[in-house]
Amino acid sequence: MMSRAVVFLGALLAVATVKAADLKLEAKLIWGSNEPTNKVQHTVVKDPKLSADLHRIFKWNNYYEINTKEVSIAHNKTGTLQMSDKCKLDVKNLGSNRIEVSCIGKGKQVSHGEHSLAPGKWFTLGGNDKNNSAWFVVMRTKSGSSGATPAAATTKR
Repeated sequence: MMSRAVVFLGALLAVATVKAADLKLEAKLIWGSNEPTNKVQHTVVKDPKLSADLHRIFKWNNYYEINTKEVSIAHNKTGTLQMSDKCKLDVKNLGSNRIEVSCIGKGKQVSHGEHSLAPGKWFTLGGNDKNNSAWFVVMRTKSGSSGATPAAATTKR
């Protein structure tokens, strides 16, 4: 009888440990522009590696952080990140650091797809904007994140 109680307690602890690991994401809305920094009311991208990657890959002289959001999403659930009054992300945790992202701009879906998130690496969505500029949403997993396990989170569906 005692061994059954120990096995049951061990199983409960294992489930509680699994439920503690949501997919934790950080997302940044970034604007790429050739406008001089003194004409823009947002700060330049602060993360030196992200800034270097943006400058290496894309053509703009300046990259500005418009907003940063974080969310924790349980397995098979969807979290919403309101990046601006015009930009919203619906991100579903597919498990194993895979996500399904719907990017809604001005009320219309502008991007939808499934993506893998490499630990510590930024994943980028983007598009053209007015005046020869562009918008980007970059996302990465945060510490303590596991894309494979269910848990309660700030999600819907």
